[in-house]
Amino acid sequence: MINLRYHIISIVAVFLALGIGLALGSTFVDSFLVNELEDQVNEFEAEREEAVRDKEAAVADKDAAVADKDAAITEKEEAQLSALEQVETHQTELVAERSAANEQRATLIQEIELHKAATDSLLNRFETAMPRARLRGTSWIMLAPTGIDSSIAWKIRDLLTRSDGEYLGTLWIEPAMNFENQETLDGLSELYGKDQDHVDVADITVSGVASSLLVEEMLFRSGATPTPVLISDLRDLGLLRFDRYLSTRDLESISNSANRVIIVNDPQHLDLHDGFFVPLLQAISRLGDPGTAALLEVAVEGKTRGQIVNRVRNDSVLAKNLSTFDEIMSFEGRLSLLLGLDRLPATGHYGDLDTSEGRLPQ
Repeated sequence: MINLRYHIISIVAVFLALGIGLALGSTFVDSFLVNELEDQVNEFEAEREEAVRDKEAAVADKDAAVADKDAAITEKEEAQLSALEQVETHQTELVAERSAANEQRATLIQEIELHKAATDSLLNRFETAMPRARLRGTSWIMLAPTGIDSSIAWKIRDLLTRSDGEYLGTLWIEPAMNFENQETLDGLSELYGKDQDHVDVADITVSGVASSLLVEEMLFRSGATPTPVLISDLRDLGLLRFDRYLSTRDLESISNSANRVIIVNDPQHLDLHDGFFVPLLQAISRLGDPGTAALLEVAVEGKTRGQIVNRVRNDSVLAKNLSTFDEIMSFEGRLSLLLGLDRLPATGHYGDLDTSEGRLPQ
């Protein structure tokens, strides 16, 4: 039988064992947890310090970038200000230079105008006196397309009227003088007779105009027949018009009065040149005496020079029978024209093109 003392000792032993176990277990757990927590705290602290350092570095970088940007802005503003000052200085200098240049230009223009006025006055007096008696014994009629610079034709007319030759007037040839134009062909066919074809109409018209211009003694020597009313008929058809200013004749008495014919043309009227004027010069060469006609080319800006006179200069028959002039705008050109006309019937080709014989007759 188990006594009470044994039971008491057993119970005390149990509680003592329990207490010792709890004490030992508590001590082990507390040490492990404490170490674990301390490790976590240390890790968190290290991460926080690193984050703080990263943040401080980012702030420092941002501050440096801001400082660099501010410095760049400041530098740009200073450069812009310097450039603006340079522009203002340049503009001031440019205004001053322009003002000085304009004053110098105005002075030069005034001097040139004074010199030109004096030169023109001298040349005008010389040109007025120069032609006297140069063309005495000749009678002149001039032909030109209506679209040509009329001031050139007037200068030639003035040269002729001051030369003591007889100026008969100017025939202005209209664009309708075109043998490809059916209306023109119909009108001319009705004038000559219903049976005329295209080629006949052109030949009859050109030959008829030549026979209407030249004096009768020339036509008699070549066996041609005068056509005294053809110019009036062509005027009525709208193919030409007569300018009698300063002329010694009227339209009714102009026919068969000229022993000299001047044709003036420019590169803007090549169709009329090839279709009418060149055939007319060929007809005059056949019917008239050598040196009866002269061809003058008027230069046009933007157009190739020589297209008018070279058509004649490259034709052996025409080149021998008439004179050509490729520059008549200047005083020297008009002097060349006067001397060349004075030399007729001796023919020549004058101007500054390669196809000419020289500026002035030799």
